[in-house]
Amino acid sequence: MEETWKSATGGILSIIGGVIAFFASMGLFIASTAINYTENWIGNWGLNGFPINITSILLVIAIPLLLCCILAVLGGIFALQCKCWGLALAGSIAAFFPAWILGLGSVVFIAISRDEFRPKAKITGMTAGKSS
Repeated sequence: MEETWKSATGGILSIIGGVIAFFASMGLFIASTAINYTENWIGNWGLNGFPINITSILLVIAIPLLLCCILAVLGGIFALQCKCWGLALAGSIAAFFPAWILGLGSVVFIAISRDEFRPKAKITGMTAGKSS
């Protein structure tokens, strides 16, 4: 169970993908807020505003992107620590959606470094109702 550069590289790529997702989701939140506030004074100019509710569409995109951000950063941290391979792989898959090049590299590096991750600790020596 020797740690090599593969899990660290996958973790770093996943974290960078998560940071990109964070900035993208914050940009979408700001854009939806700005459109919501400017829609009123655009109507005063005689324009009808936007034909569809663009604010809702931006929020529908921004909220899952923010969830991808959280999962990608969390998975990247676990990949750097070589803990919980499943969560690290899920985080790298989540990093694939906002930044597919970084996410693809992260998925590949974390998938091939499965042997580097520590196995879960097993609780032994305990029986029902008794402690040893």
